[in-house]
Amino acid sequence: MSSHDNAYSAFMLDYAAGVLPPAERLVADLHRVLSPAGALNAQLLESVGGLMLEEATPQAVNPQPHLGAQDAIGAASSRLDPYLKRDLIALKWRKSIFGVKTLKTNTPMASLLRLDPGERAPGHSHGRRDVTVVLRGSYADEFGVYERGDLAFAEPGMKHQPRAVGGETCVCLVAEEAGRPLLGFFGLFGVGVKKQKDAA
Repeated sequence: MSSHDNAYSAFMLDYAAGVLPPAERLVADLHRVLSPAGALNAQLLESVGGLMLEEATPQAVNPQPHLGAQDAIGAASSRLDPYLKRDLIALKWRKSIFGVKTLKTNTPMASLLRLDPGERAPGHSHGRRDVTVVLRGSYADEFGVYERGDLAFAEPGMKHQPRAVGGETCVCLVAEEAGRPLLGFFGLFGVGVKKQKDAA
């Protein structure tokens, strides 16, 4: 089993448990919609979680109204519309200081990244963890080829150079881990740590 397999399993378990931060939850929701394997894995893990809940000791809950399953699916769907129903190429892209086209989203710690056909991002290492879902097109790096709906994981210290492959512009949504890199220039050559909260 590769480290990518382990990262994917842990990520999807956290998704099914409902503990991912908002940016990563958005990436997982898009993976689920765009990838048949993602939909199957999410459904399987949620079924396992449901069986575990049936075996758990009942606990008192706050009787506040909440979304039913169908309402929750509808709410997630409308939240995904900007990434699924909009012309992503026509957005007002800005070049980062590294020359790559990016765009902030309304979700903290999530941004869009664009590579036109044949374009390469600068080689870099990651100062903190991030997870990427491909929304259109495809890209490759030293670890594989990623197509629409695929997830890619970057751990602190990982070095790679993504490049668009095929004849279509590649657009990805990237969710970064909260915190800041411990070392490095703009996170290019560092090892990251999570920001720790002081215990109360």
